Amino acid sequence: MRLGEGAAQLKLLAAMLYDWATGRYPDLPGATLLSVAGALVYFMMPLDAIPDPILALGLMDDLGVLARVWQQCRADILQYEAWRRNNEGADGGQ
Repeated sequence: MRLGEGAAQLKLLAAMLYDWATGRYPDLPGATLLSVAGALVYFMMPLDAIPDPILALGLMDDLGVLARVWQQCRADILQYEAWRRNNEGADGGQ
C-alpha cells in the first residue's frame, strides 16, 4: 500500500465511522465497526507495536493494520462508498 492510498483509505474509514456515530449510516455491522474503530485508534496512538517516532517502520506497521482491516471489511466499505456517493448531494457533501 502506498502512502497516498493509505491516507485516502484512512479518510474514508474516518468518514464511515463519523457517519455511523451521527446516525446517518446505521447499517454498519458490529464487527466492521469494531475493526475500523480499532484501526483508527491504532493509527492515532504514538506508542504501538513499532513506535511512530521510528518514522519509516512506525508508519509501515500502521499502514499494515489499515490494509488488513480494509481487506477484512472490504464488502462493507464498498457498500458504504456506494451509499456515500448516492447521498453526497443530500447533505452538502459531508
